[in-house]
Amino acid sequence: MKTTRIRQNIKKFLDERPRNTTEIFDHLNKTLRHGTTTQQLGNVLAKDKDIVKVGYIKRSGIISGGYDICEWATKEWVSNNCQAWEQGEPALTDSNGKIRRN
Repeated sequence: MKTTRIRQNIKKFLDERPRNTTEIFDHLNKTLRHGTTTQQLGNVLAKDKDIVKVGYIKRSGIISGGYDICEWATKEWVSNNCQAWEQGEPALTDSNGKIRRN
């Protein structure tokens, strides 16, 4: 039951624009009473069919160096804003929001 609330909250948050994993995590922990864990969030984002990975953001850490954070959007947002996207393929976008082909 808790996963259902998390999924609904994520989809509502992603309706406006794509967000990275950290933004989603912070939003859930501010708006939900008991919040979520990073592991639970990762599972929901990876397994929900209505949420699509749209890119990566580079972050730099003092100790660990640089690392990538995934950006996520809803299928509806991607289909409305990225005309070249076809359902079933990854929707990795460039800085202009256009689909990148691997």
